[in-house]
Amino acid sequence: MTLNLAINCSTAWTSIGLSERGTVLAEMNLNIGRGQSSELPKAVAEILRLSARSLDQVDLFVLATGPGSFTGVRVGLSYGLALAAARRCPVVPVNTLELMAYQAAAVSRGNVFVPILNAKRGYFYAAAYEMNLETNRLSGLWEPGFFSFSQLEERLSSWGEKTLLILEKPRSLPLFVTPGFVYEDFIPSGGRLALLGDLLFERTTAPEAVKGIYLRAPDFG
Repeated sequence: MTLNLAINCSTAWTSIGLSERGTVLAEMNLNIGRGQSSELPKAVAEILRLSARSLDQVDLFVLATGPGSFTGVRVGLSYGLALAAARRCPVVPVNTLELMAYQAAAVSRGNVFVPILNAKRGYFYAAAYEMNLETNRLSGLWEPGFFSFSQLEERLSSWGEKTLLILEKPRSLPLFVTPGFVYEDFIPSGGRLALLGDLLFERTTAPEAVKGIYLRAPDFG
């Protein structure tokens, strides 16, 4: 096992985690809004200090690649990849929707996990996963995409019981007509992301090979 540093700036929260040998040493989940670019380096330094570790000891960077906030994805990846390149450390990329599903699967027993993020203007980022209880791994039922509410409802119209919808914010999505859905509010965990570095270790790649998942053009103005 390695010392993993995780960074996720793709949601409304800025999440940082540090794990070692399968144990979370510390995590911070901060609501700092547009202050990410200036506050992220301070938060990383503080979490290392609290854990009595240094950046030179980090073996692996676990980075959320989006989708989500365009600016947040860019800030988190730019900073995390710069640290990884400077340290010549590998990176485990994890898409944000997959992280949401893994986090929910740790405490829930849904057959199908559908993480959903608000993409603004009536659109959403979403994907669907199911858990293999023997391997403790998720498999994708459909890839992360960009959907209107009606498109999402159509995709999920044949599903119902034991489908867990994972939302970033309470009531951020209109209620589906289809009965049987269970809703769960997503609270990001930097520690959980750090642990995924061990579970998904086979994904390790060089920093320069990691790309953000945006799915749509950024909003301006």
